[in-house]
Amino acid sequence: MVKGCGNKCIKYFFWLINLLFFVLGAVIVGLSIWMLVDKNSLTTVASTVKVDLSQVLNQVNIQQINTFLYVALVIGGALLILGFFGCCGSCCESVCAISIYFILVLILFVIEVVAIVLYFVKKTELQQGLTTIWRDELVSKYNTNQQIHQALDQLQSSLQCCGASGCSDYMVYGAFPTSCQCATLSQQGCATLLWNAFQTNLIYVAFVGIIVLFVEALAMIFSCIIINAVKAKRNEA
Repeated sequence: MVKGCGNKCIKYFFWLINLLFFVLGAVIVGLSIWMLVDKNSLTTVASTVKVDLSQVLNQVNIQQINTFLYVALVIGGALLILGFFGCCGSCCESVCAISIYFILVLILFVIEVVAIVLYFVKKTELQQGLTTIWRDELVSKYNTNQQIHQALDQLQSSLQCCGASGCSDYMVYGAFPTSCQCATLSQQGCATLLWNAFQTNLIYVAFVGIIVLFVEALAMIFSCIIINAVKAKRNEA
């Protein structure tokens, strides 16, 4: 066992945090697999908390649900793996396991920093990309895909927006949707509206991002401290 009260406290705190990561990851992975295997499970879970998802599920493509579940599965798997190496490394005082943990967290840290830098460097391109995808993948299929038709009508009515960048997006298709109210109102594009909402709430996104980066940096520091403490104990033996 590592020596020193400080090192021991760090070791146990490190173990506890990673145990939480492991449990959280296991829950996310379990729920994701369950919902992927049993397509009726989402409705079953909703019924237990008295939530009617039938109207929502009617507007959502099953492929979109699967995509969300696969993303959740990857996130849960990452937490599960991190928690496993963190717990095993701290319990067994394994330099190898904690080193693998450090490398995995470092990779995540670098990816997140790169994503932040790319956002600020490519912000205009990202906004244009969102508008293009909205126009090409949603607006263009409004008259041919019933699910997209219903989903866009619901979104455009509730948010009082139209198309990707405005009513003009529908001009090439002959007529404006009744959900847009283009004849009476000057409608903002839905992609533009959502992007502006994201920009408005960016401070909250940044706050969460800073917390995540701080926790990851702390995890790397703690793992280095534990590795050095284990090596020091072995050198004394």
